[in-house]
Amino acid sequence: MIKKVALFLIALLPLGAMAQNVKLGHVNSQEIISVMPELETIEKTLKELQDQWEKELLKMREEYNTKVKEFVDKQATMPETIKTARQSEIAEIEQRITTFNQTANADVVKKQQELVNPVLDKVKKAISDVATEGGYTYIFDISTQGVVFQAKTANDITPLVKKKLGVKDQPAAAPAPAAK
Repeated sequence: MIKKVALFLIALLPLGAMAQNVKLGHVNSQEIISVMPELETIEKTLKELQDQWEKELLKMREEYNTKVKEFVDKQATMPETIKTARQSEIAEIEQRITTFNQTANADVVKKQQELVNPVLDKVKKAISDVATEGGYTYIFDISTQGVVFQAKTANDITPLVKKKLGVKDQPAAAPAPAAK
């Protein structure tokens, strides 16, 4: 029996030695991305694109509202064939608006991905560089809620990644004055 316990302990010895070489860290990539200087440009570009789409959509809605008002005002005196033609025309405009809206949303999402992906790649590379330089075995991204437990002694490399990227924390906004 003692031989079995000794053999068991000897078998566990290499596992204990390997466990000592594991270095874990965590990072909050969302916090890093939120202070990246590129974010302001991305938000401005997306806002301009959304505004362009919105202007076009507004024109289409105005056309639709004009046609509907005209139809409602004159439908009592319209022959049935013209009434049917106008209803088809209004339905066609509704379909164009729906299609246009879907196209606009897809375009904005595509542009957002196009603009954000280089920033994400830059942050991933910085995390990888910091992890390699620091000898980390694993880095967990706490912004994805992939970690269910975090010891108080856990290594947060978020400040190191920010430093690597040359970004600084933005100061907290001053509280609004109290209403009188």
